[in-house]
Amino acid sequence: MAESPKPFSHLPAADDERLKLLLQTHGVGTWVYDSGQGLLRCDAVSQELFGFALSTELPYEAWLQTLGKSDQKRVQSVFQDESLASSLDIQCRNVLTNRWIRLRASRIGSSIAGLVEVIPQDRLPIMPVRQAFKTLLEHSPIAVALLDKEEWTYQMVNPYYTRLISRSSETLLGKPLREAMPELLDRGFEQILEQVIQTRQSLVTREVAVYVSNSEEIETLYLDFTYQPQRNDEGEITGVLVVGIDVTAQVQARKAVEASEARLKALIATAPVAIGLFVGRDLLVELPNQAFIDIVGKGPNIVGKPLREVMPELDNQPFLQILDDVYTTGNMYQSYETQVNIVQDGVMTHNLYNIIYSPLFDAHGQVYAILDIAADVTPVAQARQQIQEAEESLRGAIELAQLATWSMDMESGKFTYSERLRDWMGLAELSAYPEEVYELVPEEYRNAVRDQIDAVIAGSGYYENENVITHRHTGYQRTIHAQARVYHDAQGKPYKLAGTAQDVTQQRETQRALEQLVQQRTEELAAANEELASINEQLESSNEELEESNVLFTRSNENLEQFAYIASHDLQEPLRKVQQFGDILMSRYSSQLGDGVTYLKRMQVASQRMSLLISDLLTLSRLSSNQEFTELVSLTEILKTVLSDLELRIQESKASIRLEPLPMVRGDILQLGQLFQNILSNALKFRQPQLAPAIRMHSTQLWLDELPQDVQPARMAEAYACITIADNGIGFDEQYSQRIFQVFQRLHGKSEYPGTGIGLAICEKVVRNHGGAITAESQPGQGATFRIYLPVEQVR
Repeated sequence: MAESPKPFSHLPAADDERLKLLLQTHGVGTWVYDSGQGLLRCDAVSQELFGFALSTELPYEAWLQTLGKSDQKRVQSVFQDESLASSLDIQCRNVLTNRWIRLRASRIGSSIAGLVEVIPQDRLPIMPVRQAFKTLLEHSPIAVALLDKEEWTYQMVNPYYTRLISRSSETLLGKPLREAMPELLDRGFEQILEQVIQTRQSLVTREVAVYVSNSEEIETLYLDFTYQPQRNDEGEITGVLVVGIDVTAQVQARKAVEASEARLKALIATAPVAIGLFVGRDLLVELPNQAFIDIVGKGPNIVGKPLREVMPELDNQPFLQILDDVYTTGNMYQSYETQVNIVQDGVMTHNLYNIIYSPLFDAHGQVYAILDIAADVTPVAQARQQIQEAEESLRGAIELAQLATWSMDMESGKFTYSERLRDWMGLAELSAYPEEVYELVPEEYRNAVRDQIDAVIAGSGYYENENVITHRHTGYQRTIHAQARVYHDAQGKPYKLAGTAQDVTQQRETQRALEQLVQQRTEELAAANEELASINEQLESSNEELEESNVLFTRSNENLEQFAYIASHDLQEPLRKVQQFGDILMSRYSSQLGDGVTYLKRMQVASQRMSLLISDLLTLSRLSSNQEFTELVSLTEILKTVLSDLELRIQESKASIRLEPLPMVRGDILQLGQLFQNILSNALKFRQPQLAPAIRMHSTQLWLDELPQDVQPARMAEAYACITIADNGIGFDEQYSQRIFQVFQRLHGKSEYPGTGIGLAICEKVVRNHGGAITAESQPGQGATFRIYLPVEQVR
């Protein structure tokens, strides 16, 4: 609030005080009118002369009503004149004190400063005072009553007073308080009057609730009452003047503000996001809710402290400067998923927050505080990242398996498909209406495909079919195996059919070739059987032997037919069937295939590599989601189990392994076993020629601040176990130390060192799932060293 100029602000402070003391000694009061606030600020003498003892600040309108009508107009003309030449010097009667006063005033800037003094009895103006005073009281919005001290008899009341107490003037005037208003005695009214008489001092009661009845309801008003002793010419106290000023509007406004503040505080306290105020340039923390206290992580005793003191870790971050800019410019700041490094309960955290810094302005448009609203969105961001990783893994698997994707919108019936399926069909766009798609299905399959899709939508919800499609431009036909499922909206209504398609043309051609070969051999066996029957007719002496041969050939024929049926059935799963038929070809017809055996072996090796690759991909996919581990497990026992599983390979390679005791950690036994088995398997596989593998495993404990700078664990902990696994193998170039942990990354040829390129990616995922990190160091020909950092429960 801006401070109004004092009447003598142009004087030195000492002279100002001496002048005011001199004026007060002579009964002259000083006052200042603040036009911006609509208030008169008075000294003690002015309060006494104006008849307001309750406050040094008087509402202008209430003060104006204490003057006569003509005097009010004269005062208003001066107060409303903004020219510096305006001044005031009048004599008027104050209706509250029943005294004549002299008002003098001059304008100083936007305010008016003045003096007030009592006019002596011998200098009073000659005028019909009593009638003017009576008229003023009758029309005043101020309640006025005069009570004689003898039995507190009502001597005078104005209409506003009678309305407040729901009495007529006839029932009050000339009657003692005990008779006219007995209910006031129980409220201590008589004691107040006695106190005024005894102390000879005015008494003020603030915001007294008065219940006024009208024609429809009871109205509650709030008044400030002044009880002022009345004296005769000899100075004796004769009674008490009661003056009540209606302050209902101010009280209601204050209560509304208080209620609003209470609602705001309740809203802040219960808000699920962190809310607090930073007050002043020093950013003092005020009104923090529990969520704010929890995020700051310094306990509840942060109120009233500067933010820099509460959160010293912000010094090396941009937020203190951002807050200072908001305070300076008055512009709001907003950011999304911003990392803030906060020490919570002694542990440094690196969570992501949505932040709003909103400036708050005072009545003069100046920033006085900043409202901070922050929401921890770390789980949301992590979930989105996991979804992205899962989608990327799925896309990788789809590409690896050379699958196509497709979907059909139920409402429009339109098909949408991937680029691979588009190329298979020879279409230009990535979507098409059913007529265009069904046109590419040969007529013998078309109706069956359409009917099965319609049936799936109407009933089972799962589609699986195998049919031929024709390239629109080249006419090339390929066999695809398609599957899909129906998706429903929140109301249970199907809205989409989506799935995948696989080109099984080569598998089906292989299947048909095998079936033709089986048929050919069956026919050959049948011909041989006929030949044997003819020989049997010619050579009766060999009849029994021929009959036995016939039975054997018949059984062989049945076995071959059964094999053809089983092979045809099992080839529905392409990879397994290719392996099975390859095994059949290798075991039964290798002598007839000639050079084809080499290609068959290559096909089998590729199939086995594909099977291992899918197995590793499944293992990797199971590790795609973060897990929380509560069980303490022994890394030493896990490694003993792994070494037992690798015992044969260790013996064959004549490897020497040195294992020192390892710590206990919280984790999953199977995942950690997979981690160590993959690393040890690599150490045994990538060994130097003519040199037996030598592997050493040991562990050390590191505190958080002791971790190497390039090590970024997935979860912050006080201490970590650093498990080192070093070998004497062929090593690798240091520039590939990060690449080796990526999926499908190989540094050597498949023929030289078999594998899928996924093993170390699985290791990295296991370590991340357990809140740790993994690094690798190596030089060609000097072996490799892997360091695994896992959180451990230790106390410094």
